[in-house]
Amino acid sequence: MRRDAITRRYATALVGAGMCLARSAGAAEGVSSTSPVGPIPPSPSSYTPPDTVSAVRDLYRRMSVPVRVNGQGPFPFVVDTGANRTVISRELATQLGLPVGSPASVNGVAGIQMALTTSARLDVGARHHLDAPLLIFPQDDIGGPGLLGLDDLDGQAVTLDFRLQTLRVEPGRQLAMDARAITLGARRRSGQLTFVDAALDGQRLTAFMDTGADSTIGNLALRAKAANREPDRLSFHTSIMSATGQTIEGEIADLPRLRIGRLTLSTWPVTFADLHTFRMWNMIDKPALLLGVDVLSRFDYVCLDFARNQVRFRLPQTT
Repeated sequence: MRRDAITRRYATALVGAGMCLARSAGAAEGVSSTSPVGPIPPSPSSYTPPDTVSAVRDLYRRMSVPVRVNGQGPFPFVVDTGANRTVISRELATQLGLPVGSPASVNGVAGIQMALTTSARLDVGARHHLDAPLLIFPQDDIGGPGLLGLDDLDGQAVTLDFRLQTLRVEPGRQLAMDARAITLGARRRSGQLTFVDAALDGQRLTAFMDTGADSTIGNLALRAKAANREPDRLSFHTSIMSATGQTIEGEIADLPRLRIGRLTLSTWPVTFADLHTFRMWNMIDKPALLLGVDVLSRFDYVCLDFARNQVRFRLPQTT
């Protein structure tokens, strides 16, 4: 059997050497946004996570950060912690008359390919990035005018508030701590992705956050462990598409007892694939999991604090 293709909405955009980000010395201030498609409803007394992938996508489309490009805008950019470089849509780059630079190598889900580049001044709150290098992808692939990668998040805290349907980028050291949140120490791999405490059916695994992925993706080592434990579990073939235009085959199966911090999901669908991303970080032989928005949205909010190297979660209130 085969399910519809899922979208790893944005490329894992790790650009080759030679591209660097020019930063200003100005003070950084926080920036937040409301929904670009309508007003935010009043805060609910309790939060009900979305129960389908389409509902996850609809929720996440409401969460973006206003970004000015060369003084124009603001334009709603999504934050993608699975991408090392910031991306602008081809349509917006054309609209603003941005110059097209030399192609750069990009690591997508299936391997390395070339992508066009440009540069522009980016204003995210009070953070002014002069001549920021940008990758160019079609708007239909990236889901909007652009996305902010990790190159624009150093020292910041990114909060995905699913209950309020807002996304905030704030100076990490200035952010007040939430006594009700679950705080997990995090670490970077090659200075990039954040890893968190996770386990499958009691066995620890490596998990990292990817706010640009609709669906959670596991490597083949994790698939092998799941198959050994429950060989008769039903699975479906699917395709994973990225903003680089690459497609890779995958397999969807329901995993039992997936634990993220103190949250345990009794059964949750996970897509398994031999992503180039897993190979790039030497995650082939040990079970690894890329946590997408489908799992992150189980929480009231998730805060990725790049200043303190922490991930903070708050579980939904039950009363």
